[in-house]
Parts: sequence; C-alpha cells; structure tokens
Amino acid sequence: MNGKTLLNRKVIISFTCVLALVILGFFSNEARKEIYFLCGNFKEGISLSSVRSQLDTAKLSSYKLADNQAGKSISHSSWLVLRLASCNINFNEEGIVLYASFG
Repeated sequence: MNGKTLLNRKVIISFTCVLALVILGFFSNEARKEIYFLCGNFKEGISLSSVRSQLDTAKLSSYKLADNQAGKSISHSSWLVLRLASCNINFNEEGIVLYASFG
C-alpha cells in the first residue's frame, strides 16, 4: 500500500464520519421539534385517548404511560436527543390533561 492510497482511505473515512454526524444532527433536531410541537397540542382538558392517538403519529420519538398518585402521566422523548428533550403530561383520575411541560 502506498501513501496515496492510505491518504485516500483517510479522506473517505473522514468524509463518511462527518456525513454520519450531519445526518445524526439533522434527525436529532427533527426529533426535538417533533417532541416540542406535539407537546404544544396538549392543553388542559384534553382526554388521554386524544393524547395517545396524537403521540402514536410520532415517527422519531416514543412515550411511556405510567400511573401515579393523582392519575396517570406520560413521558414523551427520543433516544435521538439522548432523552434530554422531553414532554411530561399529567392527567387526573378521569384521564383528562392537567398540564403538559416541555423540558
């Protein structure tokens, strides 16, 4: 293997790594926006079934439903943003949104 071939391989590997990071950055930003905009839909008084049907349309994120003392809660996030951006939605005992917060 000569020096020119080795240089070409380094350039190709570097280009591939940069391209992969750009693609990951793009999809991470899209996942963050998906979480943010969906979270804005969940105002006080919306039913649990409506929230779940909207969250089921998400392509880059997922949610977890949990029981708590006051009712239920949903945590909506994505591994693409390392779970740093999330929407937390709390429901009363009747399954109606009390509040939703993006953080």
